[in-house]
Amino acid sequence: MKSKLLITALIVSPYISTANAAPIVLQGDFVKTAISDDGTLGFGGNTSPGLLHDATGTGTFGLDYLTPGSPWEIFSVDSDQSGLLTNNNASGFDISGTLSDISGTSAYNNAVNWSGIFGSLFSISTDTYFNNGDERVSFTTTITALTNLTGLSFLRAIDPDPDNYPGGSARTNNGRGFGSLLPQDWVHSVGTLSGLTLGLYSDSSVTHNTGITSPWSFDPANYLAANDAGNGDNAIGLAFNIGSLNASEAVSFDYHYIMGDRLDTVDIPTDVSEPSTMALFALGVLGLASRRSKKKSKSF
Repeated sequence: MKSKLLITALIVSPYISTANAAPIVLQGDFVKTAISDDGTLGFGGNTSPGLLHDATGTGTFGLDYLTPGSPWEIFSVDSDQSGLLTNNNASGFDISGTLSDISGTSAYNNAVNWSGIFGSLFSISTDTYFNNGDERVSFTTTITALTNLTGLSFLRAIDPDPDNYPGGSARTNNGRGFGSLLPQDWVHSVGTLSGLTLGLYSDSSVTHNTGITSPWSFDPANYLAANDAGNGDNAIGLAFNIGSLNASEAVSFDYHYIMGDRLDTVDIPTDVSEPSTMALFALGVLGLASRRSKKKSKSF
């Protein structure tokens, strides 16, 4: 009965008001970032912090992977019913939501939840989290159908700029897969001057693929098709092909932004558990049938 009442309330109130909530800054030994009220990384635009990384683990943060040049960190949702919807840290959002710091109740040192609703079609919730000793930012996203959805897909993507400073370069050396990491699981960028590496990784059981796009694409289809624009001032992204969801059905998947001082030292996660608040949201509060992503160990 509770889940029926909750779903009814969500449909009657099609949009969540954000009231322009202030971004929440998260900082560990290796990573400093912010989550804005549109659910993307960064304080917004060129304002720091965007996504900062200190490979020494001393909390001495210098250049920003995100804020130089034309900042671009996005997630997008596409379906036959909604069309393509995009939230962009630099230029607004199609899906409004609420932001809350859940570090006090999460299993992780640093954790934020962003939750939004799009009309009477779907709700979406993303936990962003990492421990102080991690060289990565992890995410668990849950999409819940409020009506039958078809052709559903999700994308997370970024324009990486580790060397984009005066006298530096906006170009990165980019690739899909590396060593034991499969191209559909891993896409990376490497600073042409510094060697600093930023990549996207997932071993979710939800069908997914990576891509490198130029011009920077908001469309999950371009990443699911494994488009590879190669080296340059290009975007890297990871997309999930969810397909159909029936009303009241949910799908959940994990993915990560991973950093390192070199490509061969990236912090590939092992035994990543999802934040307790997300598990409660997806399985306990709504009582919905969920398709879960796997949580297996994976070494580089």
